[in-house]
Amino acid sequence: MREEYVEKDGKVIDQIEKDKNYVKKLLIVIGIIIFIVLSFFITRSIIRNNTCNGIIKKVRDASLSYAKDKNILPKAEGDYVRLSLSDLLEDKKIATKDIIVNEEQAQGKIKITKYIKDYIVTVELTHCAYCDSSNKKWGKEISKKPNKPIFDVIAYYNYQKKSTNYTNWTQFIETDKLNVKTDEKYNIRLPLENSKLPSIPNDAFIETIEQETKEYYRYRDNKCKYYKDNGGVYTDYFVSEKPDGYENVDQRTEKYTEWSDYSLNYPEKKSYRQIETRTGYKWYYLDKKGKKIYYKNGAYAVEVVSSKKYVKDNNEGSAKMYRYRDKQWRFYNGAKRQYSGYSAVAPSGYTLKDSELCNYTTWSAWTDQSKLTNQNRSYRQEEIDTRYRYRIQYSVLSLPVFEKAVSKEKLEQSLEQDIDEILARKDLKIEISYRFKVKK
Repeated sequence: MREEYVEKDGKVIDQIEKDKNYVKKLLIVIGIIIFIVLSFFITRSIIRNNTCNGIIKKVRDASLSYAKDKNILPKAEGDYVRLSLSDLLEDKKIATKDIIVNEEQAQGKIKITKYIKDYIVTVELTHCAYCDSSNKKWGKEISKKPNKPIFDVIAYYNYQKKSTNYTNWTQFIETDKLNVKTDEKYNIRLPLENSKLPSIPNDAFIETIEQETKEYYRYRDNKCKYYKDNGGVYTDYFVSEKPDGYENVDQRTEKYTEWSDYSLNYPEKKSYRQIETRTGYKWYYLDKKGKKIYYKNGAYAVEVVSSKKYVKDNNEGSAKMYRYRDKQWRFYNGAKRQYSGYSAVAPSGYTLKDSELCNYTTWSAWTDQSKLTNQNRSYRQEEIDTRYRYRIQYSVLSLPVFEKAVSKEKLEQSLEQDIDEILARKDLKIEISYRFKVKK
């Protein structure tokens, strides 16, 4: 039967409901107490961790400064030095007040390890209240570098024996067949085609690529016509048709105009005109969206010279295109001049040069000797091309010496050398791996 009570004023009291409310209040009070206790311990733990981490950071910075000043920072990758906290105190790299915890002055061991291009400083504090890590044990080795204030790093080594050889030199290669940019790895300009480099064995790897340069030369001569003036009156210009006032044409003064531009229209025929016929096409390149952009809005052209890579559109048909050039001469009245053939220097008896009747010869073949002298400098034009040849220094490796990577001490014992000397050896390829440990 449900138990009920009556208050003095006659109101009925539900005892079960009253008990439930009491329990709820009690649980709330207990929860508050637990929250306060947990908050206290969490806050204390955070404060202690910050205090310990702050000491470790100061010790780490002081250790690096001490080792740098004493010139004992390890230079070889994976090598290490050991210090004590007393070393830093004696050298005044750290103050006593900075390492006191709960009135206890910390002691400790320090290890500085060269890790790739950086340093890892492992600090183990003792005799410093809650910052004491001597009662913690090192965990198992792991491969990933931990994000912890205190961890250790251990380097492991293996090596392969290396035999080094050189290829033969290539032929000298023209400048325009090289990359414009310098190769970042070898710091030289390499050929555009890898096939121009020497070949090496399949199991070899490149140590370096060597380059030598040599200058090559070619030349062309500017040859002109010279003449003897016999008293005739000549035009000071060249024309294709007889001008007013002049009766005679001097065939020895013949020369051509520049070629006209290509056109779809056939030019007017002239007895002195040379006409050339070629096939014209529409040319385009693709923009970033893959859209065809046509040269001159789709005009026909025999060829396109542009920094953009135009290609011929064979689907748009073709058209005949024409260009021309005209023969021209000097015309004269009276006595005819006596012209020489084209010559680099005045032939004997010819003292006058017709400066508008000059032509360059074709370029000579390239040679490694300059043909430019003080005697021919007035009419000879020289081009110089720096050419390059290459050879490769390559190495072939043995199998790894150890089945499993070993410690620095075992490597030094095996090769009977210090780690600095080992890493400097050119006849070995050293493989270095790292493992890490964290105190728990």
